[in-house]
Amino acid sequence: ILIKTVGVKSNRDGIGTRIKLIAESGLVQYNHVTTAGSYASSNDPRVHFGLGADAAIKEIELKWPSGTVQVLHNVKADQNLTVTEE
Repeated sequence: ILIKTVGVKSNRDGIGTRIKLIAESGLVQYNHVTTAGSYASSNDPRVHFGLGADAAIKEIELKWPSGTVQVLHNVKADQNLTVTEE
């Protein structure tokens, strides 16, 4: 799954948002939104999670820079997901 964050109270790209994902199999993964790369470069702000054979995600928890915590349940895998800060 590829997650794009859109901040409302936080910055527009959701830079700094911490994401916790719990896959259907119980695998837990963590990542955060950043564009940091090497010197004088930047990376795609979308966050990629590899799920293997899992067809669904039990839970995605987003902790936005504003302090807002947002939780999504039963999300389909194999998609580009855009999450807008609540």
